[in-house]
Amino acid sequence: MPASIADVAKLARVSISTVSRVINRRELVNETTRSRVEAAIKKLGYQPNAFARGLMLRKSEIVALVLPDLHGEFYSEIIRGANLQARQSGYNLIVSSAHESADSHSLLRAIQQRSLLDGVAVMVAELRDRIQETLATARMPYVVLDAELDGAVHDSVVIDQKQGAVAMMRHLLERCGAQRIIFVGGPATNVDTIARLRAYKEVLMRSNVPVVPNDIHYLDYQYETAFRLGTERVRAWAGPRHCVFAANDEMASGIVAAATAAGLAVPQDLAVVGFDDTRIARMMRPPLTTVRVPMAKMGARAIELLCQRIADPQRPPTRVTLEAELIVRESCGCRPVQ
Repeated sequence: MPASIADVAKLARVSISTVSRVINRRELVNETTRSRVEAAIKKLGYQPNAFARGLMLRKSEIVALVLPDLHGEFYSEIIRGANLQARQSGYNLIVSSAHESADSHSLLRAIQQRSLLDGVAVMVAELRDRIQETLATARMPYVVLDAELDGAVHDSVVIDQKQGAVAMMRHLLERCGAQRIIFVGGPATNVDTIARLRAYKEVLMRSNVPVVPNDIHYLDYQYETAFRLGTERVRAWAGPRHCVFAANDEMASGIVAAATAAGLAVPQDLAVVGFDDTRIARMMRPPLTTVRVPMAKMGARAIELLCQRIADPQRPPTRVTLEAELIVRESCGCRPVQ
């Protein structure tokens, strides 16, 4: 049977409350008594009850990361960065997914009402997601990834989507001489799609290139749906200096596969570019021109801000903006400037 706190108290010849103070607030116990208790703990192999400790300190040393999905490298990299930062900050990380169809509003409400979590970092992907309603009245420390909530004071970590998409569009128009650019985005209400599409339109208009509504498509960021769309459209899209700008690398990969299946050469018959710079961008043939998003850094900075908020609830809100970087490879049909 595992040793109990009473066993430790008996061996160290102290009260149970003294053992508890050594475990939770060791600075309150004199050095001689503390050493005797710690020796007893080591000898008996006693493991404190983390749940009980959390109740006493009102601190669990556990934080949560809630993402729209857990599938794919984009989210796994965010989790990797968040987990490393949590460990460095002395916290354990739990991860969950929540999206509109799974009622993310209910998930976050349950987290607030029933858990011992010290705080939560939440990625908001949809403008209409009910997550925003819950966070706006949250009492628990929280940080928002990839968006900012209207009417709520909070910490946030965002990617400069516009800067990355503008860099890509200017590269295609000015460096590659693109004459037609087809935009393939995620859902129309997705915050990343909205930002990237806005940049697409702004650069076209500044370049006196008409925005063609039929050249704008909304999908779901998945390879399969992009492949199906590409199978239907790549022959019509193909042409000298024509390009598909997909709003993530996975959809770009689907478009390339559809073009190849149709007997088209990329980039000679149709250029294709993406966004995020996941591993798939480097593994594709031809390698994909894309925009690098610092995914792991995004997760790490979110947890860093969350830990700072837990330590000092009254600190002013912080907004961290991370830059995106244009990565030029072969799929766009023109080489990077040396």
